[in-house]
Amino acid sequence: MQTLIATALLIGILMAGMALGLMFRGRSLSGSCGGTGEGCECSEAKRKRCIEEKA
Repeated sequence: MQTLIATALLIGILMAGMALGLMFRGRSLSGSCGGTGEGCECSEAKRKRCIEEKA
């Protein structure tokens, strides 16, 4: 039982650390049009703009 509690606590601390890093970095989460390209809601122009921003 101690191992389970320690594991849950460790995972919680790691998740909190990732959340703090995201907040302090100042960037918002954004979606992706990756994958197969089927059913992508992004327009062709938006995809090109996203690719240029990442480069």
